Amino acid sequence: MTPPPPGTATSAVRSRAAEVAYEIAGRLADPERTAEAFPDLAPLGLDHGYPALALLHSELAHGQPELRGAAHAHLGAAAARLSGRTAQGLYHGAPALALAAHAARRTPHDYAALLTRLDAALDRLVDRALEPERARLDAGRPGVSFLRFDLISGVSGLARLLLLRREAHEDALAEALGHLVRLARPLVLDGTSVPGWWSPGGPRTPGGVDPQYPRGHVNFGLAHGISGPLAVLSAALHDGVPVPGLREAVTGLTAELLAHRTEGGGWPALIPLERYGTEPPEPGRTAWCYGTPGTAAALHQAGRALGDAGLCTLAADALADDLDRPRGVADHAFCHGHAGLLHLCHTLTEDTPHPRLAAHRDALAARLVAAYDPELPYGFPGAAATESPDLPYGSRGTAAEEGPDDPDLLYGSRGTADPEEPNAPDLPYGARDP
Repeated sequence: MTPPPPGTATSAVRSRAAEVAYEIAGRLADPERTAEAFPDLAPLGLDHGYPALALLHSELAHGQPELRGAAHAHLGAAAARLSGRTAQGLYHGAPALALAAHAARRTPHDYAALLTRLDAALDRLVDRALEPERARLDAGRPGVSFLRFDLISGVSGLARLLLLRREAHEDALAEALGHLVRLARPLVLDGTSVPGWWSPGGPRTPGGVDPQYPRGHVNFGLAHGISGPLAVLSAALHDGVPVPGLREAVTGLTAELLAHRTEGGGWPALIPLERYGTEPPEPGRTAWCYGTPGTAAALHQAGRALGDAGLCTLAADALADDLDRPRGVADHAFCHGHAGLLHLCHTLTEDTPHPRLAAHRDALAARLVAAYDPELPYGFPGAAATESPDLPYGSRGTAAEEGPDDPDLLYGSRGTADPEEPNAPDLPYGARDP
């Protein structure tokens, strides 16, 4: 991916990018029509459901206020389907709806009744998620499924949401962050120190045995590994949340990641435990979810929180180097495609001036604009690739086969539409509260 010189993202490219985003949003404005066109819509999914579509329209409404009506319609469609026991992680159920409703507010009173109801559910979810983990860590037992702590399904995603809504969740936030601080500390397995986030299964079998990973693995990914907790802990440190051991956890996880850089300066997606402490594998794919880009983003957030400009520059350099020699960029979408990479480039260059990274940002923006096909229902083909965390070590499993065109946040057009929206709540970073 050879970038053009900085500044290539001319006003014409930026203008066309905005046009494309608003065109896509217009096609997705009606909840009923979208559901009819996309039968696999998950009503309460932040990845491919009404909360994702509400988030899209509420962010674009900063430029076109009339889109607030579409955001409200999607929030209503999601809220009408909320009942009973809800999913545990950020991307489904009450947490997904809470994030979308929080982002849609323009005053503290907007959606107050809905958010009060959801806040109570969030506190219960956090307690339910932490209860078995408290007992495990109190007993000093190593081994945790990454689904329990990651950004998508685990405590990290919930903690990020609690940080956005800190005024309603002081106690639950302290509990969730305190757990992630404990997760950053090593434990002992068979007389040997192992990372506190070591998973005894494989990336495809988080709760069971994987013959490919007989001693489990250590996951570095932003979506499913320790880079997610590092980003969330760093956001909390940046915001001044008083949690014992918070700075030490950010410093320790940063040192751990820096100790496992590859020879070329990137990071693997994961390492089998038997190889931990030896020369690390090749970098993972070039993606938001796994590999150098996501880990670099987490380290950049850590640098901001610690006041370490050198660490911020190191992270930006690593991302630019990885984009010079990209691996396995699967599509134009957010999770493992060009939109996610554009989002990371845009966010890092907002804080850390970096000509090479700015050039990649401009090239990615131009690529996405050029790829837009108005003949497709949502403008971009949906992702049909596997979510492979690590090219040398195989696939985590097939991501949902979305077909030729879909509005999914992580895998489809929803994620492509607004990766550079300035007011978007930033999931891997999260320092900005809309």
